Amino acid sequence: MSLLGFLTLKFEAIMNKPGVILITTLMIVMVMSIISMQISKNFFIALKREAYLDFKNLSYQMLLSSEAQAIETVKREIDSYRNKLTANNPLLTKNFTYDYDIFSLELKIIDGSNCFNLNSIFNISGKGYEVNEPRREWLNRYLQLKLLNPTDIESFFDQLIDWVDLDNQPLNFGAENYYYMGPMSQVNQFTPKRLLVDLSEIKNLPVMRNLNFLDIATHLCVIPGSTSQLININTLKPTDTMLIASFFNEKNLEYVESQITSLPQEGYDEVNSFIAKFKGAANFPAQILSTNSKTFKLRTRLIDESFSAELESLVILDVSNSAKVLNRNFNF
Repeated sequence: MSLLGFLTLKFEAIMNKPGVILITTLMIVMVMSIISMQISKNFFIALKREAYLDFKNLSYQMLLSSEAQAIETVKREIDSYRNKLTANNPLLTKNFTYDYDIFSLELKIIDGSNCFNLNSIFNISGKGYEVNEPRREWLNRYLQLKLLNPTDIESFFDQLIDWVDLDNQPLNFGAENYYYMGPMSQVNQFTPKRLLVDLSEIKNLPVMRNLNFLDIATHLCVIPGSTSQLININTLKPTDTMLIASFFNEKNLEYVESQITSLPQEGYDEVNSFIAKFKGAANFPAQILSTNSKTFKLRTRLIDESFSAELESLVILDVSNSAKVLNRNFNF
């Protein structure tokens, strides 16, 4: 008998044993199970991805639709309370919830007035942008209250102005294209020569290496493309103490906070009653304080069993009560 014939007979003898057949069968079943599980997993992932894309497309449209409805709600309320909007107004205190067949929608309207719009230190002129000195002085006092040293404050102003102005000539503590395109900068872009569109832009300024962005930005904001500045005294909170203290150049922060906490429940009907409580009232920037609001944040959240989506919109109303959406941030 040849060697090949001998090995063949030996293999058949081994395979005919019950234990070997069982082990072989189990191995085949195990391999097939693994393959089946992998196919099922990939199929499930594909289904989930498709479901997410469907939800994202639907939620995008639903969020924009709810934004439009929220804007109409704000316009109606402001028109009804044209002279006064208080912190306890249902427009600001109520969480609007809408339940649909397959998801729910939550809407929160927030007063966006009570912060310092960095664009407001500029006046738009035929020559470009000029500095609004009273508002610059207000911001300077605020940064002093935040305990920034004089050099950092001067650097902040000069670099902010150079970021916005139309020329390429740096101010004393400023920075122009030569810096931002140079080896010491991680920005690698030219100065935009326009008003700010987002507060995060100030992170590009060299002076921010010395400063805590979250700390100084507590009461700073940006209304994209707008130099508008308004403070609604009726929606002030104790956390706004530094903003108001710097506005009136009032050094006694406890006194300022006490005036905010003692705001009338029904709000002020006119600003002079509030202004009269501060000694520096004659020197504050003009046409800033109001009993109403014109800037709002709309926070909309769409939720279903598996996914959620959010939209934050910044809306501003003009004198005719027409609304303009200045910024949208989606989070899917």
